[in-house]
Parts: sequence; C-alpha cells; structure tokens
Amino acid sequence: MTLNLGTILILGLLSALTPLAIDTYLPSIPAIAESINTEINLVQLTISIYLGVYAFSQLLYGPISDAYGRRKVLLFGMAVFFIGTLICIFSTDFNSLMLGRAIQAFGGAGVAVANQSLVKDGLSPDQFAKAMSYIMLVMSVAPLIAPLIGGAILLVLDWHYIFVFLALITLISASLFYFKIPETLALEKRHPLALKSALLNYYKLLRNPLVMGHILTGAFHFTGMITFITGSAYVYIEFYGVSEQMFGVLFALNMIAMMLATTINARLIDKIGAKKVTEHALKAVLVCSLIMLGLMFFTKPSLSILILPIIIFVGCLGILGGGLMAGAMQHAGNLNGSVTALAGTTRFSMGAVGGILVSLLHNDSFTPMLGIMAVCGLASFTCYHLFCKQSVATSK
Repeated sequence: MTLNLGTILILGLLSALTPLAIDTYLPSIPAIAESINTEINLVQLTISIYLGVYAFSQLLYGPISDAYGRRKVLLFGMAVFFIGTLICIFSTDFNSLMLGRAIQAFGGAGVAVANQSLVKDGLSPDQFAKAMSYIMLVMSVAPLIAPLIGGAILLVLDWHYIFVFLALITLISASLFYFKIPETLALEKRHPLALKSALLNYYKLLRNPLVMGHILTGAFHFTGMITFITGSAYVYIEFYGVSEQMFGVLFALNMIAMMLATTINARLIDKIGAKKVTEHALKAVLVCSLIMLGLMFFTKPSLSILILPIIIFVGCLGILGGGLMAGAMQHAGNLNGSVTALAGTTRFSMGAVGGILVSLLHNDSFTPMLGIMAVCGLASFTCYHLFCKQSVATSK
C-alpha cells in the first residue's frame, strides 16, 4: 500500500469515526437528558459505555485481523457500526440509546484495530510514527468540527439527526475504503486463529515492560483527555454558562492545538526522532497537570485561564498518540494486530473509568474533571520515565 494523499485522507476518515461518534454528540447531552427525561450524568454515562465496549472489543479483533487480514475486519466493523447508528436514530429512551451506542462501539473497535494495523504493515517505527502524524492530522479535523456540527444540527433539528449524520459518514467512508484500499497483510505473515495462541500472544505483550510502558504512558494521558470530553459539556455549558454553539468553538480550540502538534511532530521526527519529540510533549503534559492542580484551589477561576492548560494537555495527543504507539510496536515483533488491540483496550478501558469517575464525582463544579486530568498527566509522565527509558537507551 502506498501512503499517498488519497490513502491518508481515507485512513484519516476511518480513524475519525469514533471521535465523530463521541464529539458530535457532546453538545446534545443536556438536550438528550431533557428529551428522554433522565439525569444529565446518566447521559454522560453513555460515553463511558461506548468507551468500555470499544475497549474490550478490540481484544477480539486483534488476533482476528492477524489471522484473516485487515480488510475483512474493517468492513465488518463498519457494518456493525452502521447498525448501531440506526438504533440510535430511532431510540426513544435511555435503554435503547445505550444499546445503540454499545453496538456502535463494538463495530468501531474493529475499524480502529484493522485501520491502525493496516498502516503499520511494512513500515519502520519512525515511518509509522510519521504516517500516523499525518493520519491524525486528518483525523483531528473530526473533533474540531464535530461539536460545531452537533450544535448546528440542534439549532434546526432534533438530536436524533446527529446520528443520521453519522450514518451518512459511515456509508461514505466504507465505500471509499472498499474501492481504494487493498489488503496489506500478506498470507505468509498471518497467524492462525486459535484461542490458546491469542492468549499466549497477549501474555507475552503484557510481560514486556517496554511494550506495556509505552501503552500505559499513552493510556494515562488518553484517560485525561476522555475525562475532559466527558465533563466538558457540564463545565462549559452549565457551570460557566456558555451556549451550545460557543461550547463547540471552545472545544474546537483543543483540536486546533492537536492539529498543530501533529504538524510539528511530523517535521521534528525527521530531525530528532520520535522518542525525543515524545519526551518533550510529556514535559508539557507535566507542566499543565501541575497548573491544573493549582487551579483547583480557586472557587471559579476565569474561563480563559482554565482552558489554557487544558488546550495544551489535550493538544499533546497529536504527538503522543503516534510516538508511543510506535514505541510499543517496535518491541512487539510481528504482533501488530494484537499490540494495537491491547493498546486500544488499555486506553479506552482506562478512559471509560475516567469518564465514569467524573460522572460519579459530579459536585456542581469543575474540580472533578480538572483533578482527574491532572492525576492522569502526572501518571503518564511518571510511567514513561519508569519503564520506557530503556527503550531510549537501546535506540541510541
């Protein structure tokens, strides 16, 4: 497979499926709670349900994609995601909405595992990190515009039409993939599908401190971002009183920061390597985490002050996402599908816990969201320096 502009755009669109499924939905959380007559924290919980199912489903798809190839798994995932979206379109209560979101997540997990493994096939760690930077640059457009799209839909239509939009995006991206992207996993490189060998592969990865160090570093930072995504609608709309449309603008600032970070990352990798860029990004995360801890001592800090460390914290995902995944894959041998699945499961299961915590600790203030984000940032920085330094030393 040649990573030309067209291929990157298609793979970026596929990577954007879950960000679209989550972020387009965010401005509608208060409206959905009112529409189905339930509490706002329960509607927030549907995000954690999505993330939880999405996380553990990836463990199934990893060995399957290593055995049968990337295309079949990805197309199956797209079909399941579409079915879940249809259920959400016609949902009228919390239970049907939760069911639709869970099915969406199960399908989206297959898309994510196969898509990222497809990119890694045949690339070196630095090439993969650079390719993922460009794909994440395309992908980051989705959460940039998604809340704006959600807010615009709510101005003229019911919240169900947000899922109509997602259904159309699913059909378009599936069609582009089917006709334009070939299979990348050669038959001789496939691993026979067997429960024992799949479990053994995961066991090997779990016992590898370099693999797990990179995975956990990324997972802690990702959990901080998911905590922000889950809690931001309440903090910005309810606590600070901004409109749903202005919420979309404020949320977009984080995605602009991520886009800038991915652009910088792609350029710096050629000069100093992916590992050095990753280390600098983690230092920025550390500083932002300490600032957020300090802001928790104020009753209601200025919104302009509050959002600055949040924007930098979230923006660093544009660097850490590809760099840490490249580090994990570098030490995982030929188990690209399995390590992608394990990383995804770890990230999104921890993210789901972060989302659940910010809902359970809801206290009519910004402190649960900010506190969890700060702890996650500190844990990410610490984890890297405890487990990943050996990788840096080895690569020199």
